[in-house]
Amino acid sequence: MSYARHQTFYLRSGWLAKALEALPCEPKLFSGDKATVRLGIGKNMVQSLRFWVRAAGLAHPVSRDKGMELTRFGEMVYRNDPFFELDLTWWLIHYHIVKDEHEATSWYYLFNKFSRNEFDRITFIDAVSQYSGMAVSQSSYQKDYDCIIATYVVSERVQGTPEDNTICPLTKLGLLTPMRHNVIRKSSPNTQLPLEVVFLVLSKASESLHQNISSLLEDPGNIGKIFNLSLDSIYRYLDLLEDKGWLSFSRTAGIDTISVSAPDAWDLIESNYKSIQWGDSSEA
Repeated sequence: MSYARHQTFYLRSGWLAKALEALPCEPKLFSGDKATVRLGIGKNMVQSLRFWVRAAGLAHPVSRDKGMELTRFGEMVYRNDPFFELDLTWWLIHYHIVKDEHEATSWYYLFNKFSRNEFDRITFIDAVSQYSGMAVSQSSYQKDYDCIIATYVVSERVQGTPEDNTICPLTKLGLLTPMRHNVIRKSSPNTQLPLEVVFLVLSKASESLHQNISSLLEDPGNIGKIFNLSLDSIYRYLDLLEDKGWLSFSRTAGIDTISVSAPDAWDLIESNYKSIQWGDSSEA
């Protein structure tokens, strides 16, 4: 488990693009003293960006001597969306951030383990500190909460100015909604999810090719938790995935089960990127 490794900096638009541009030629980018000059950001921001690149699933460490290299996802983005303009990319980044308990524990806990749909700062911090069971300072939990909100909720001071590069692009996913009295509510996506991303998540959530519907709704790392989906929404997406031929339904002893039948989910995502690149998709 890890907390507050973001150095209090949430993802800014353009940060990841700088890292992806540099890493293929400079795998030890985050190990040297030249990173601040190369990336044009301060020392603490460099450490924060190193955390975000890993948490977003774009790169991973190889060794102390060899530095970091792009993941398969990172390579796809580098080739097809180097400026991080596509919603497809940001849905995949969200998935990577919240699926890994070890990289971004508070994010994982909020989406996968925290049972409340509405909460405030005190409620969440109390809950995540009990979940951790570690000797972690209260300030680390507080920093994580503030960073989560900045990651997913547009502050009032910048509402109406979407071109502001201090806004995290994950805010447009609509997964957290501010309510009155500083209460935050988990929300279902405000647009249809890319089907390839939905399929990736459900296919990676279990080693088995067969899953029951309750697992899709309730299991950590599955589509119900990752995307705040209701049961009705899950059935709607399953219908769309079945129409694609990527899975099939069956009912045994009154239990609805899906069977995954598509090729590798990342191959489907690669094809989606290529179709967008060639103008065969409505993705924006």
